[in-house]
Amino acid sequence: MAPAPSGLRGGWKRWFGARLTGRRALVEWIIVAASSALLVSWLALAPVADGPDHLAYDVLMRAKAGPADENIVIIAIDDRSLEALGQWPWPRDLHARLIDRLTEAGAGPVAYDVLFTEPSSQDDALAAALARNGKVRLPVVVDAPGLNDAAFREDAPAPILATAAAGMGHVNLTVDNDGVVRRLSLYLQSGDQSWPHLILPLAATRTAIPPPPAPQADDALYPAISEALIYRGPPGAFRTLSFADVLTGETPGGFLKDRLVLVGATAPGMGDRYATPATPHGELRPGVEVQAALLQTLLDGGGPRSLSGGWVLTLSLLPLSLLVGGFLILRPAANMALGVGLIALTLFATALAFLAGGLWFPPSAAVAGLALAYPLWSWRRLAAASAYMQSEVEAFERDGVRLTGPARGGDVVARQVEALRAAVRQVRDLERFISDALRSLPDATVVADPYARIILSNDRAEALFGDQLQRDADLPLLFQSLGEPAWRRFLDPDGDPGEITAPDGRILKAAASVLTDAEGQPVGHIVRFADMTRFRAAERQRTEALQLLSHDMRAPQVSILTLLDGASPRLDAAVQTRIADYARQTLDLAEGYVQLARAESQPYRSELMDLGQVAMDAADILWPQASKKGVRILTPDGEEEFLVQGDPALLRRLTTNLLDNALKYGPSGGTIQVSLSGAEENGRPVCVLSVSDQGPGLSEDAARRLFQAFGHGGADHRGAGLGLAFVRTVAERHGGTIRHQPGTPGATFILTLPRVIEGVA
Repeated sequence: MAPAPSGLRGGWKRWFGARLTGRRALVEWIIVAASSALLVSWLALAPVADGPDHLAYDVLMRAKAGPADENIVIIAIDDRSLEALGQWPWPRDLHARLIDRLTEAGAGPVAYDVLFTEPSSQDDALAAALARNGKVRLPVVVDAPGLNDAAFREDAPAPILATAAAGMGHVNLTVDNDGVVRRLSLYLQSGDQSWPHLILPLAATRTAIPPPPAPQADDALYPAISEALIYRGPPGAFRTLSFADVLTGETPGGFLKDRLVLVGATAPGMGDRYATPATPHGELRPGVEVQAALLQTLLDGGGPRSLSGGWVLTLSLLPLSLLVGGFLILRPAANMALGVGLIALTLFATALAFLAGGLWFPPSAAVAGLALAYPLWSWRRLAAASAYMQSEVEAFERDGVRLTGPARGGDVVARQVEALRAAVRQVRDLERFISDALRSLPDATVVADPYARIILSNDRAEALFGDQLQRDADLPLLFQSLGEPAWRRFLDPDGDPGEITAPDGRILKAAASVLTDAEGQPVGHIVRFADMTRFRAAERQRTEALQLLSHDMRAPQVSILTLLDGASPRLDAAVQTRIADYARQTLDLAEGYVQLARAESQPYRSELMDLGQVAMDAADILWPQASKKGVRILTPDGEEEFLVQGDPALLRRLTTNLLDNALKYGPSGGTIQVSLSGAEENGRPVCVLSVSDQGPGLSEDAARRLFQAFGHGGADHRGAGLGLAFVRTVAERHGGTIRHQPGTPGATFILTLPRVIEGVA
């Protein structure tokens, strides 16, 4: 037996399996991809993943922190100053004296982060100091909403101080939802009014700063131009002088010259302290250091720039697209490696963009999508595989593949795998059985795939085709070797393409059956080449025998009857009668044998006819014999049509044989009843023709042999026993049946034939 090439066989199985599961896998893939994409979009656009993103941001911010700018100096209102100068708030003349010290030291611009919102008797002295310095800026706090339905409330210094100061700026903080200060607004905007941050004028002396935004259409308070802060290490990273030391002149000479100075509280008890990315262990940073961080960030060109929502969404979906694309083409282990690699690559790209490019991409949405997609896909594929294995096991059982027993132990999937393994093992045994059965077939048989390539063949096929049945052999090549190029017509299971006469004289009949898959789609053909040479020789001999019976044996009997008609009266009448009976019996035998042989072997003509009319025609044929015997043949009235499809001559002779049989065995002067009705057998309509006589009936033994060739109805037989065998043969070849039903008295023969109902397909 020639096996199929392993590559072709494996490819066919993979293709067949893919057809069974491909549609469901695609649906599962679409569901997983859509679910993951929706999750990523939600996380990327909604503030639900801020926690992990803030954590990543803070880690990168600590990694990005560099040294503090030495030109920035903080004059701290610290615990030491409070001990030396007394409780807070201090008299404003102390602030005036400090400003004078800064003026004397030649300090640069000063951001004085202390609120002087309430008037004081010492405001004149402080205003004078501010005027002498000319570079000190005071803070403003703008709160929204304001009192009495106002859009905002401005807590500004006393007017005399505001006039004397070089300028004012807001010191509002922007606190994220986790309480950490990561960015500050450079401007506050309400209508056409704008408040720059207190630090902006200091930065403007050394670098370009963003211009104020355009006026707003309403009076609501809006933060504008958010700037991410780069913190320079833990609290205390900037150069810091104690307020008391500067006030008492303990600062080294020239230390403050041209420095950018920030004055503010650092003492823990004053409350102006905040959580920042660079304080991961709960340590709080003084507000003045937050302002210093903003100042250095601006001097260094700005903080990390956050990507827009559209870019965040696009970059978050990109690794997910690569992963779900891999689901369709990669193996599970490769998909696992791809998922882990994409997560690592996303985090690496985020860090690289932040540290080297100054761009902030929140990675949580992308990482969450990758982390969800692979388990979700694995779960759905596992569920699909489990359902597939279960359905295959059930299909095996429906197809009669009996499993050895229920799998025990393990989880559901393990048990299903074990059951499927047992089923596959039995299928392999069944495959071997089929291979052995194919090998033992008496005819040359080949199996072809959908492309007409031979994948299986038996020994007789190899003997028939020889070297033609080699690797890459196909059906066109095999048929051409038999001298038959029009090979496709032999693959029609409903057609009759005839026989093939091979070049060596052998006569072959090719018959094909279509192989289908579980969905009924054709997947190949099984083609049988039956050697009909001996059968055709036997048919020729049979035809010659029929010719002998129909002519050579009948002619002498006809001559005997002719001679008897003109015989001399001297020949005894009884002898003449006996000779005539023997001659007629011999003629009946020859005629019955010829008709039976033709009914068994010759093709039928097929016409639509009324079975009732056929019965009446048969009665008319036998009317002379019935009249001579005084027998009445009662036929149906013919009001209802009982249409059948068949050979008119054979069905007429069948009915005639039944009536003739009843006429032979019925009594003189009796009645033969012919009835016709409709019924259903096995869900299909049939015509039921019954012929009943009043004869002696049949014994049980005679009834068993009734439809056999040369079987008789009893000892008083008057025929050769071929008439009812002919009836059975014709009935069966027309798809019908004939049976005997004992009567009281007499016998009834019941014929059923498929009924044709007009207008019903």
